[in-house]
Amino acid sequence: MPAFHIQRTHRIAASAEQVFDAIADFRTWTTWSPWLKIDPDPTVTISTDPSSVGSTYDWQGDLVGQGGMKHRWLDRPRKIEIDLHFIKPFKSQSEVRFDIRSVGDETEVTWHMIGKLPWFLFWMKSSMEMFVGMDYERGLLMLAEFVETGTVRSKLDVEGVQSLDRLRVLGIRESCSMDDIGPVMEKVFEKVHQQIAASDANVPGNMVSVYHPTCDLKTRYFDFTCGIQTTDNDVTVDGLDELTVDAGRYLKVRHTGCYQHLGNAWSGAAQYCQYKKLKMAKEPGLEFYPNSPKDTDPADLITDVYMAIKG
Repeated sequence: MPAFHIQRTHRIAASAEQVFDAIADFRTWTTWSPWLKIDPDPTVTISTDPSSVGSTYDWQGDLVGQGGMKHRWLDRPRKIEIDLHFIKPFKSQSEVRFDIRSVGDETEVTWHMIGKLPWFLFWMKSSMEMFVGMDYERGLLMLAEFVETGTVRSKLDVEGVQSLDRLRVLGIRESCSMDDIGPVMEKVFEKVHQQIAASDANVPGNMVSVYHPTCDLKTRYFDFTCGIQTTDNDVTVDGLDELTVDAGRYLKVRHTGCYQHLGNAWSGAAQYCQYKKLKMAKEPGLEFYPNSPKDTDPADLITDVYMAIKG
């Protein structure tokens, strides 16, 4: 059977003891787990003692499948070892480990998953490693926010399949690594606003990002256009390119909360498509921003994510 070892690392502004205690307490997992955000009503069962050797955490849901975890070893504040088993969508067992160490005033956490895929799934090893790795990155971001602030500002609402008319965008196209996308997009939007302000054009409309099909998750390459939607086919702005997105069908997921957690919406949309047997189309993905970080608390920022589907 094909073996795998997935690991991701993140630094948290807290003591190693604080980080260890948060991870060891299974009651916290429903807050920062990267898999539960999209499932509206999963069943989670946690043992009476949630943070000792032998403590258990079991889940079952339409979108998240079924499985469980059991603490195998707790070495405060350095290491946590967990036995993980899946029942649905297929049976498998893996080892999960958290390595925790102090680095100056911060704590470095490395989240591991070690196991073997069933032989009949050998073909999906590379994609599984990629997607679980991305899940771990999202989970560690939420764990960090939870430990540092006591909350996670990320909420998802699936608003269903919708038809969108042809979209005209005036914007700037850019590309970067997934690791840099937040600050790069912020700079691009600043430039878009500057170009609009410097022009005499009246361009009412929503700010939008268009993710082009040339994006490649395996290489972490993102190719996108940030700009403003306009229904006026005659309006132009110096320094901004015109982009047209054809009409189509999309799954809409609304994310409320910090932009750093937007990966939850895209991953959740993919989970939902898989559960509902919706086939994703190789068309641009869209993000609309009904409000602005300039005058909105990060917890209340709204992003409407549209994933293109066939049919």
